[in-house]
Amino acid sequence: MALVARPRNLIFDLDGTLVDSAPDLAAAVNSLLGELEAPALTEAAVRSMIGDGVALLVRRALAAAHVATDDAGFPAALERFRALYDARLTALTRPYPQVPETLALLTSAGHRLGVCTNKPLAPTRRILEELGLAAFFGAVIGGDSLPQRKPAPEPLLAAIAALGNPQGDRRPAAMIGDSANDMLCARAAAVTGILIPSDYGAPATAADLTLAHFAELPEAVARL
Repeated sequence: MALVARPRNLIFDLDGTLVDSAPDLAAAVNSLLGELEAPALTEAAVRSMIGDGVALLVRRALAAAHVATDDAGFPAALERFRALYDARLTALTRPYPQVPETLALLTSAGHRLGVCTNKPLAPTRRILEELGLAAFFGAVIGGDSLPQRKPAPEPLLAAIAALGNPQGDRRPAAMIGDSANDMLCARAAAVTGILIPSDYGAPATAADLTLAHFAELPEAVARL
């Protein structure tokens, strides 16, 4: 007998969860470092720096390449990185396997979907549009949408609120992500945290549920 899922608000992280954006982020980082006559970083090194917003990514990359920047010089480096990354947002970035198919299944099961990411809102929307994922999501909250960012609960709660509450429907929510930030955010917002581990950022250990593959989500959500 097939499981019938209670409709939920399902909020997804972007980088490392829905899409593998590290190749483009690493390319933009290394373009910036090249302009500064600094050594390139490996993609693996850049992957470990992703997840806390673009400013921290750039600070970590500059530090790893031993580039000294003071508070006065950092904004110029950050803006140059933004321009370099904006020029290649989806050159190499792709959805993870089975992401579009799984999102379609979740939508057909009556779940409402949103995105909550520390990436700025404008590139987030562009990536979703250019990769054909935007239509699945009724709410998108970026790292610059609010004064707070994950792991603070406010962005997640804002994404849930933006999905609406039609006809008194008070459905439960879950946060799906790949990192410690996502699971800490879920806990702070008192919603279910579903972890699909990646090699991005700090590893997460405290999750309500851990899955190996994105395609496992429909059955897992149905069992919550």
